[in-house]
Amino acid sequence: MSEQQAPQSAPQGVDLNAAQTLTGDQPGKKKLSLFLRVSIILLIGLTLASISLLFIGDFEGRFERIFSTFALFAVFVVLTAIDTSRDRANEWYAPVALIANTYILGLLLVVIWMTPYDSFSLMFQIFWKSFLVILVTRLVILCCELLLRTGREDDEAGNRFAFVTSVLAVLSGILFTAPVGIEAFSLHVPDMYWKIATAVLILTALGLSVTLLLRWANSSDERTARREADKAARGAAALTAPTGAAEPAASAPAVPAEAPAQAAPLLQQGSGETQTPQDQHAPAEVLLPWPTFADGRPIPARPDGQPDFSVPGAPLPPTF
Repeated sequence: MSEQQAPQSAPQGVDLNAAQTLTGDQPGKKKLSLFLRVSIILLIGLTLASISLLFIGDFEGRFERIFSTFALFAVFVVLTAIDTSRDRANEWYAPVALIANTYILGLLLVVIWMTPYDSFSLMFQIFWKSFLVILVTRLVILCCELLLRTGREDDEAGNRFAFVTSVLAVLSGILFTAPVGIEAFSLHVPDMYWKIATAVLILTALGLSVTLLLRWANSSDERTARREADKAARGAAALTAPTGAAEPAASAPAVPAEAPAQAAPLLQQGSGETQTPQDQHAPAEVLLPWPTFADGRPIPARPDGQPDFSVPGAPLPPTF
């Protein structure tokens, strides 16, 4: 029985590995993000809409318009690529950037294909209007990103003002760029429209100022704590820095071997300075006089400062 079951275990292992290989991730295939797929669909839809404009009326300056359309598609691809890479950092950035890119593409297609023909100024009008729309729209997105990204969870008032300011910034950007497409249909924009747009822009500036003030006020504690931490770190570094600790040791005079009479007091002083706290409680030791020769001359000292009793004529060392 064991000989029949052993061959069966190997094919089962091979089948499992094959199944894992089939069900595993294939590095050659990557799924497109939702943001990129929606951008491609919008690009296709707006392209079909621009093609339909060719069959409405008799347009002149087709070369300038077709060239501008290709340039607009290239700009749309670049903006989509940038927004796709930044989509991973902020969850809310994808829908905002998608709406902004769609607005840019749709409005500029209207500008390109509906602007009245002029043999001298058509290309210039398309260029400066496209530049204005792209610049204002991207500045609005950047403003919204800075306002919403720098907020904190505990700053409710600041977050509310940041959201309201972002909405006002988007509305202000639309109000100031929409007339570019409206004028392409030879329509007149009344003065009341510009007054409303200016009022919204002033409210946007007000909201931006209030938001910055709230963020500055709420971060005062963090700034104070950071300054205190820096001050404490500098104080600790100043205390732990070596300030001339090696100078006393370097400036200590050497004991000459020719003055054994002076070596004994220095030896006594050095032994007293290096005494540990435990030795301070021990009974004081009796210091003996420096040994001398028979004629009264002191015997020389060894390198360690002790009497050298090995010198000829020296007395015997004391015994304890």
